[in-house]
Amino acid sequence: MDKRLTAVHDYIHAEMEKQHIPGLALGIWVQGEPVLLQGYGYANLEQQTPATPDTVFEIASITKLFTATAVMMLAQAGKLALSDCISHYLPDLPQAWQAITIRHILTHSSGLKGYTETPRYWETTRLDISPAAILDLVRDEPLLFPSGQRYHYDNTGFYLLGLLLEQVSGKPYGDLLDELIFTPLGMADTRVNDPYAIVPRRAAGYSLQNGVLCNKAYYSTAGTFSAGVLLSTVNDMAKWDAALSTERLLETAVLQQMWTPQPTEQKNERLLGFSVGLGWFLVDHEDTFFAGHNGGIIGFASAYLRFLREGISAVLFCNRGEVPEPHKLALAAVAVYRHQ
Repeated sequence: MDKRLTAVHDYIHAEMEKQHIPGLALGIWVQGEPVLLQGYGYANLEQQTPATPDTVFEIASITKLFTATAVMMLAQAGKLALSDCISHYLPDLPQAWQAITIRHILTHSSGLKGYTETPRYWETTRLDISPAAILDLVRDEPLLFPSGQRYHYDNTGFYLLGLLLEQVSGKPYGDLLDELIFTPLGMADTRVNDPYAIVPRRAAGYSLQNGVLCNKAYYSTAGTFSAGVLLSTVNDMAKWDAALSTERLLETAVLQQMWTPQPTEQKNERLLGFSVGLGWFLVDHEDTFFAGHNGGIIGFASAYLRFLREGISAVLFCNRGEVPEPHKLALAAVAVYRHQ
Protein backbone atom coordinates (compact mmCIF):
# COMPACT_ATOMS: atom_id res chain seq x y z
CA MET A 1 0.00 0.00 0.00
CA ASP A 2 1.10 3.58 -0.73
CA LYS A 3 2.90 4.86 2.38
CA ARG A 4 0.79 8.03 2.28
CA LEU A 5 -2.41 6.02 2.54
CA THR A 6 -0.93 3.88 5.30
CA ALA A 7 -0.09 7.05 7.22
CA VAL A 8 -3.64 8.38 6.80
CA HIS A 9 -5.14 5.06 7.93
CA ASP A 10 -2.90 5.04 11.01
CA TYR A 11 -3.86 8.62 11.86
CA ILE A 12 -7.60 7.98 11.49
CA HIS A 13 -7.51 4.77 13.54
CA ALA A 14 -5.62 6.57 16.32
CA GLU A 15 -8.07 9.48 16.38
CA MET A 16 -11.09 7.18 16.36
CA GLU A 17 -9.74 5.36 19.40
CA LYS A 18 -8.84 8.61 21.14
CA GLN A 19 -12.22 10.24 20.46
CA HIS A 20 -14.40 7.11 20.84
CA ILE A 21 -15.67 7.34 17.25
CA PRO A 22 -17.54 4.15 16.27
CA GLY A 23 -17.47 4.60 12.49
CA LEU A 24 -16.04 7.02 9.96
CA ALA A 25 -15.90 7.44 6.19
CA LEU A 26 -13.26 9.57 4.50
CA GLY A 27 -12.73 10.74 0.94
CA ILE A 28 -9.76 12.69 -0.46
CA TRP A 29 -9.56 13.87 -4.08
CA VAL A 30 -6.63 15.48 -5.90
CA GLN A 31 -7.44 17.36 -9.10
CA GLY A 32 -10.79 15.59 -9.15
CA GLU A 33 -9.34 12.08 -8.90
CA PRO A 34 -10.00 10.00 -5.78
CA VAL A 35 -6.84 9.05 -3.91
CA LEU A 36 -8.66 7.69 -0.87
CA LEU A 37 -12.24 6.47 -0.41
CA GLN A 38 -12.37 4.50 2.80
CA GLY A 39 -14.59 3.43 5.66
CA TYR A 40 -13.30 2.77 9.17
CA GLY A 41 -14.93 1.11 12.14
CA TYR A 42 -18.65 0.42 12.30
CA ALA A 43 -21.70 2.09 10.82
CA ASN A 44 -23.78 0.11 13.32
CA LEU A 45 -22.26 -1.21 16.53
CA GLU A 46 -25.14 -3.53 17.38
CA GLN A 47 -24.98 -5.27 14.00
CA GLN A 48 -21.19 -4.84 13.63
CA THR A 49 -21.81 -3.39 10.15
CA PRO A 50 -18.59 -1.92 8.73
CA ALA A 51 -18.56 1.71 7.61
CA THR A 52 -17.85 2.20 3.89
CA PRO A 53 -17.83 5.09 1.38
CA ASP A 54 -21.45 4.10 0.64
CA THR A 55 -22.60 4.33 4.26
CA VAL A 56 -25.37 6.92 4.61
CA PHE A 57 -24.62 9.51 7.29
CA GLU A 58 -26.54 12.49 8.60
CA ILE A 59 -24.42 15.39 7.32
CA ALA A 60 -25.97 18.09 9.53
CA SER A 61 -24.91 21.64 8.60
CA ILE A 62 -23.13 20.62 5.41
CA THR A 63 -26.76 20.80 4.26
CA LYS A 64 -26.30 24.58 4.28
CA LEU A 65 -23.95 24.33 1.28
CA PHE A 66 -26.70 22.66 -0.74
CA THR A 67 -29.25 25.21 0.46
CA ALA A 68 -26.93 28.05 -0.54
CA THR A 69 -26.26 26.45 -3.93
CA ALA A 70 -29.99 26.13 -4.63
CA VAL A 71 -30.47 29.80 -3.72
CA MET A 72 -27.64 30.80 -6.05
CA MET A 73 -29.08 28.65 -8.85
CA LEU A 74 -32.41 30.45 -8.55
CA ALA A 75 -30.58 33.78 -8.48
CA GLN A 76 -28.59 32.77 -11.57
CA ALA A 77 -31.92 31.97 -13.26
CA GLY A 78 -33.26 35.42 -12.40
CA LYS A 79 -35.91 34.15 -9.97
CA LEU A 80 -34.56 36.11 -7.02
CA ALA A 81 -31.80 38.56 -6.11
CA LEU A 82 -29.45 38.40 -3.14
CA SER A 83 -30.38 41.98 -2.29
CA ASP A 84 -34.04 41.00 -1.90
CA CYS A 85 -35.47 41.15 1.60
CA ILE A 86 -36.55 37.70 2.68
CA SER A 87 -39.82 39.23 3.87
CA HIS A 88 -40.66 39.85 0.20
CA TYR A 89 -41.12 36.08 -0.13
CA LEU A 90 -42.21 35.32 3.46
CA PRO A 91 -44.49 38.23 4.36
CA ASP A 92 -45.59 36.97 7.79
CA LEU A 93 -42.20 37.47 9.41
CA PRO A 94 -41.83 39.70 12.50
CA GLN A 95 -41.34 43.42 11.95
CA ALA A 96 -37.77 43.25 13.22
CA TRP A 97 -36.89 40.80 10.43
CA GLN A 98 -38.37 42.77 7.54
CA ALA A 99 -35.10 44.32 6.29
CA ILE A 100 -33.01 41.14 6.39
CA THR A 101 -31.76 40.27 2.91
CA ILE A 102 -30.87 36.94 1.36
CA ARG A 103 -27.24 38.09 1.29
CA HIS A 104 -27.31 38.82 5.02
CA ILE A 105 -28.34 35.22 5.67
CA LEU A 106 -25.86 33.64 3.27
CA THR A 107 -23.07 35.58 5.01
CA HIS A 108 -24.29 34.81 8.55
CA SER A 109 -24.74 38.51 9.26
CA SER A 110 -28.53 38.76 9.61
CA GLY A 111 -28.49 39.37 13.36
CA LEU A 112 -31.10 36.66 13.94
CA LYS A 113 -30.86 34.68 17.14
CA GLY A 114 -30.36 31.00 16.42
CA TYR A 115 -33.37 28.87 17.26
CA THR A 116 -30.97 26.17 18.48
CA GLU A 117 -29.72 28.64 21.11
CA THR A 118 -33.09 28.93 22.84
CA PRO A 119 -33.79 27.13 26.14
CA ARG A 120 -36.72 25.13 24.74
CA TYR A 121 -35.09 23.95 21.51
CA TRP A 122 -34.01 20.44 22.49
CA GLU A 123 -37.20 19.85 24.43
CA THR A 124 -39.24 21.02 21.43
CA THR A 125 -37.41 18.90 18.87
CA ARG A 126 -38.19 15.67 20.68
CA LEU A 127 -41.62 16.17 19.06
CA ASP A 128 -42.59 16.11 15.40
CA ILE A 129 -43.57 19.74 15.00
CA SER A 130 -44.07 22.27 12.22
CA PRO A 131 -41.60 24.84 10.88
CA ALA A 132 -43.86 27.52 12.33
CA ALA A 133 -43.34 26.06 15.81
CA ILE A 134 -39.57 26.17 15.31
CA LEU A 135 -39.69 29.83 14.24
CA ASP A 136 -41.92 30.60 17.21
CA LEU A 137 -38.90 29.87 19.41
CA VAL A 138 -37.25 33.09 18.17
CA ARG A 139 -40.10 35.08 16.64
CA ASP A 140 -40.26 37.52 19.57
CA GLU A 141 -36.50 37.79 20.05
CA PRO A 142 -34.86 41.11 19.12
CA LEU A 143 -32.06 41.10 16.56
CA LEU A 144 -28.66 40.56 18.15
CA PHE A 145 -27.30 43.46 16.07
CA PRO A 146 -28.34 45.44 12.98
CA SER A 147 -28.31 43.20 9.91
CA GLY A 148 -25.00 43.30 8.06
CA GLN A 149 -23.03 44.64 11.01
CA ARG A 150 -21.12 41.51 12.05
CA TYR A 151 -20.99 37.73 12.04
CA HIS A 152 -23.20 35.37 14.06
CA TYR A 153 -23.80 31.78 12.94
CA ASP A 154 -27.27 31.72 11.43
CA ASN A 155 -29.28 28.53 11.76
CA THR A 156 -32.50 30.55 11.81
CA GLY A 157 -31.65 32.34 8.58
CA PHE A 158 -30.83 29.12 6.74
CA TYR A 159 -34.11 27.66 7.98
CA LEU A 160 -35.83 30.67 6.41
CA LEU A 161 -33.94 30.09 3.15
CA GLY A 162 -35.55 26.66 2.91
CA LEU A 163 -38.98 28.22 3.27
CA LEU A 164 -38.00 30.81 0.66
CA LEU A 165 -36.91 28.09 -1.77
CA GLU A 166 -40.26 26.37 -1.33
CA GLN A 167 -42.15 29.63 -1.85
CA VAL A 168 -40.25 30.63 -5.00
CA SER A 169 -40.26 27.17 -6.60
CA GLY A 170 -43.65 25.94 -5.43
CA LYS A 171 -41.99 22.63 -4.46
CA PRO A 172 -40.98 20.99 -1.19
CA TYR A 173 -37.37 21.67 -0.23
CA GLY A 174 -36.23 18.09 -0.79
CA ASP A 175 -37.97 17.80 -4.15
CA LEU A 176 -36.33 21.01 -5.34
CA LEU A 177 -32.85 19.83 -4.34
CA ASP A 178 -33.53 16.52 -6.09
CA GLU A 179 -34.47 18.37 -9.26
CA LEU A 180 -31.67 20.94 -9.20
CA ILE A 181 -28.75 18.97 -7.77
CA PHE A 182 -29.10 15.35 -6.67
CA THR A 183 -30.75 13.79 -9.74
CA PRO A 184 -28.62 15.65 -12.34
CA LEU A 185 -25.44 14.65 -10.50
CA GLY A 186 -26.52 11.06 -9.85
CA MET A 187 -26.41 11.51 -6.06
CA ALA A 188 -28.82 8.62 -5.47
CA ASP A 189 -28.13 8.30 -1.74
CA THR A 190 -28.45 11.99 -0.88
CA ARG A 191 -31.86 13.00 0.39
CA VAL A 192 -33.84 14.70 3.12
CA ASN A 193 -33.65 12.64 6.29
CA ASP A 194 -36.83 10.86 7.28
CA PRO A 195 -36.10 9.11 10.58
CA TYR A 196 -39.04 6.75 10.03
CA ALA A 197 -37.96 5.64 6.54
CA ILE A 198 -35.98 2.48 5.81
CA VAL A 199 -32.74 3.80 4.31
CA PRO A 200 -30.35 1.14 2.99
CA ARG A 201 -26.86 1.40 4.50
CA ARG A 202 -27.94 4.06 7.01
CA ALA A 203 -25.43 4.59 9.83
CA ALA A 204 -26.64 4.52 13.41
CA GLY A 205 -25.71 7.59 15.44
CA TYR A 206 -24.08 7.50 18.87
CA SER A 207 -23.36 9.74 21.83
CA LEU A 208 -20.73 9.32 24.53
CA GLN A 209 -22.23 9.32 28.03
CA ASN A 210 -19.98 8.80 31.05
CA GLY A 211 -17.38 7.30 28.76
CA VAL A 212 -19.79 4.79 27.21
CA LEU A 213 -21.20 4.92 23.68
CA CYS A 214 -25.01 5.00 23.60
CA ASN A 215 -27.60 5.18 20.86
CA LYS A 216 -28.40 8.78 20.04
CA ALA A 217 -31.61 10.41 21.22
CA TYR A 218 -34.47 10.97 18.79
CA TYR A 219 -35.00 14.45 17.36
CA SER A 220 -37.49 15.78 14.83
CA THR A 221 -36.09 16.74 11.45
CA ALA A 222 -38.38 19.78 11.64
CA GLY A 223 -35.65 21.08 13.92
CA THR A 224 -33.05 20.95 11.16
CA PHE A 225 -34.81 21.36 7.78
CA SER A 226 -32.71 23.39 5.31
CA ALA A 227 -30.14 24.16 8.01
CA GLY A 228 -29.16 20.52 8.51
CA VAL A 229 -31.58 17.83 7.32
CA LEU A 230 -29.69 15.95 4.60
CA LEU A 231 -28.27 12.44 4.40
CA SER A 232 -25.36 11.59 2.11
CA THR A 233 -22.39 9.32 1.46
CA VAL A 234 -18.73 9.89 0.68
CA ASN A 235 -19.25 8.50 -2.82
CA ASP A 236 -22.14 10.88 -3.46
CA MET A 237 -20.05 13.79 -2.19
CA ALA A 238 -17.46 12.89 -4.83
CA LYS A 239 -20.08 13.70 -7.48
CA TRP A 240 -20.93 16.97 -5.77
CA ASP A 241 -17.26 17.89 -5.48
CA ALA A 242 -16.65 17.17 -9.16
CA ALA A 243 -19.59 19.38 -10.16
CA LEU A 244 -18.06 22.32 -8.27
CA SER A 245 -15.09 22.18 -10.64
CA THR A 246 -17.39 22.64 -13.63
CA GLU A 247 -20.39 24.77 -14.58
CA ARG A 248 -22.92 21.93 -14.23
CA LEU A 249 -24.67 23.74 -11.40
CA LEU A 250 -23.34 27.28 -11.29
CA GLU A 251 -21.32 29.50 -13.58
CA THR A 252 -17.66 29.85 -12.63
CA ALA A 253 -18.11 33.52 -11.75
CA VAL A 254 -20.94 32.64 -9.35
CA LEU A 255 -18.87 29.92 -7.67
CA GLN A 256 -15.98 32.34 -7.27
CA GLN A 257 -18.35 34.82 -5.66
CA MET A 258 -19.43 32.15 -3.16
CA TRP A 259 -15.76 31.52 -2.29
CA THR A 260 -14.90 35.21 -1.92
CA PRO A 261 -14.94 36.79 1.56
CA GLN A 262 -17.98 39.01 2.09
CA PRO A 263 -16.94 41.54 4.77
CA THR A 264 -19.42 42.76 7.36
CA GLU A 265 -19.66 46.42 8.30
CA GLN A 266 -17.27 45.91 11.22
CA LYS A 267 -14.75 44.18 8.93
CA ASN A 268 -13.32 42.22 11.87
CA GLU A 269 -13.42 38.74 10.35
CA ARG A 270 -9.68 38.20 10.81
CA LEU A 271 -10.26 38.23 14.57
CA LEU A 272 -12.47 35.17 14.08
CA GLY A 273 -9.76 33.21 12.27
CA PHE A 274 -11.95 32.77 9.21
CA SER A 275 -14.09 34.73 6.80
CA VAL A 276 -17.47 33.98 5.29
CA GLY A 277 -18.38 33.73 1.62
CA LEU A 278 -21.89 33.05 0.38
CA GLY A 279 -22.79 30.02 2.46
CA TRP A 280 -19.16 28.85 2.72
CA PHE A 281 -16.60 29.37 5.47
CA LEU A 282 -13.17 30.42 4.20
CA VAL A 283 -9.78 29.99 5.86
CA ASP A 284 -6.66 31.62 4.40
CA HIS A 285 -3.80 30.54 6.63
CA GLU A 286 -0.09 30.45 5.84
CA ASP A 287 0.27 28.43 2.63
CA THR A 288 -3.28 27.16 2.27
CA PHE A 289 -6.74 28.49 1.44
CA PHE A 290 -9.79 26.33 1.83
CA ALA A 291 -13.55 26.69 1.65
CA GLY A 292 -15.79 24.36 3.56
CA HIS A 293 -18.27 23.61 6.28
CA ASN A 294 -18.58 21.56 9.46
CA GLY A 295 -21.65 19.64 10.52
CA GLY A 296 -22.74 18.52 13.95
CA ILE A 297 -26.01 17.01 15.17
CA ILE A 298 -27.06 14.46 17.78
CA GLY A 299 -25.14 11.32 16.88
CA PHE A 300 -23.14 12.62 13.89
CA ALA A 301 -20.30 14.96 12.91
CA SER A 302 -19.01 15.88 9.46
CA ALA A 303 -16.71 18.14 7.48
CA TYR A 304 -16.25 19.03 3.82
CA LEU A 305 -13.24 21.02 2.59
CA ARG A 306 -12.04 22.31 -0.79
CA PHE A 307 -8.43 23.50 -0.96
CA LEU A 308 -8.92 25.97 -3.77
CA ARG A 309 -5.26 26.61 -4.63
CA GLU A 310 -4.09 23.01 -4.49
CA GLY A 311 -7.08 21.34 -6.14
CA ILE A 312 -7.57 19.00 -3.18
CA SER A 313 -10.90 18.16 -1.55
CA ALA A 314 -11.82 16.10 1.50
CA VAL A 315 -15.01 14.89 3.15
CA LEU A 316 -15.25 13.20 6.52
CA PHE A 317 -18.40 11.72 8.07
CA CYS A 318 -18.60 10.00 11.46
CA ASN A 319 -21.33 8.63 13.68
CA ARG A 320 -20.53 10.22 17.01
CA GLY A 321 -22.08 13.61 17.64
CA GLU A 322 -19.80 15.31 20.14
CA VAL A 323 -16.65 15.31 17.98
CA PRO A 324 -15.29 18.87 18.29
CA GLU A 325 -14.29 20.67 15.09
CA PRO A 326 -14.45 17.71 12.71
CA HIS A 327 -12.81 19.81 10.00
CA LYS A 328 -9.56 19.51 11.96
CA LEU A 329 -9.67 15.74 11.50
CA ALA A 330 -10.13 16.22 7.75
CA LEU A 331 -7.40 18.89 7.63
CA ALA A 332 -4.97 16.65 9.46
CA ALA A 333 -5.77 13.67 7.23
CA VAL A 334 -5.02 15.77 4.14
CA ALA A 335 -1.82 17.09 5.74
CA VAL A 336 -0.67 13.56 6.55
CA TYR A 337 -1.34 12.50 2.95
CA ARG A 338 0.44 15.51 1.42
CA HIS A 339 3.54 15.50 3.58
CA GLN A 340 4.50 11.85 3.62
